[in-house]
Amino acid sequence: MKESRYYFIIAILIVILIASGCKDDIDASSNKKIDPDNMPTMISRNVQTILSDSGTTKYRITAKTWLAYEDPENPHWVFPDGLIAEEMENTPNFDVKMSMKCDSAHYDRNKRMLNLVGNITIHDNTGGEITCDSAYYDEEKALWSLNSMVIITNANGGKIETNQMYWDRKANKYYSESFIRMQSQEKVLEGVGYESNDRLTNYRVRRVQAMVPVNDTRFPSM
Repeated sequence: MKESRYYFIIAILIVILIASGCKDDIDASSNKKIDPDNMPTMISRNVQTILSDSGTTKYRITAKTWLAYEDPENPHWVFPDGLIAEEMENTPNFDVKMSMKCDSAHYDRNKRMLNLVGNITIHDNTGGEITCDSAYYDEEKALWSLNSMVIITNANGGKIETNQMYWDRKANKYYSESFIRMQSQEKVLEGVGYESNDRLTNYRVRRVQAMVPVNDTRFPSM
């Protein structure tokens, strides 16, 4: 009988200790402060939506995850699982003017700046294509900054390879201060400093370093 009572008292002590430990855990977790700046105001999954600017349909957005942070001082959107964005023409059929996709994106709503990262591909309605590893788009200036492993091609097979290129959409031109490798149907050209129209048909290389016919085997690809 005494032995049973002994085990009963031990059991009660164990329950008290476990309950006390749980209370400590609850108190510790309740003391943790939640940072509202790191908490999204809205989380949307498998999104496809239309964005308008000044009453005009402008973009179609497709994303697996859309995190919206509506803090008045730093409102921004994050697309951690990739983004497809299509810029629409102001036409009855809303023709696509330009489309782009990437692995992840961040949009600063105050600065109207879009930051893209990973496996970026951009197409325009002229048949051109851009690929790169990172890019910034300043919506106010309509200026793209394309960075790291940049490859630009046009519908005629012309191609530019560089590590940095700017695309001024207001002026319809590309320009760069970096080393570039340019290939057309007739020749391959290397140099530093570049400027052309956005179809790559009218260009200038400021400091030419090499130029050979396109079928010359001495000129390896990058």
